[in-house]
Amino acid sequence: MSFTRRPGSARPLQTTRREDRHIVRNARIQPTTSSAAIQAQVAPSLGAPVLSRTIRRCLAEGHLGSRCPLPVLPLTPTHRPLC
Repeated sequence: MSFTRRPGSARPLQTTRREDRHIVRNARIQPTTSSAAIQAQVAPSLGAPVLSRTIRRCLAEGHLGSRCPLPVLPLTPTHRPLC
């Protein structure tokens, strides 16, 4: 198991590319789960605890960043003229 460094980082990675792919795959299967839920699912299969920061980093590298819910529902076409 070889750990590599991220470009511009002083610390070596704690997970391998295979483990990163496993994390991203779990996030793609269930896109609405939180990083803590993914962490709970992935930790037993990897055999080692994984930080939530590592989960978020893997998701960001897999282009699965967080998304913000809408603050309010958009108005329907019938409600727009009433405003």
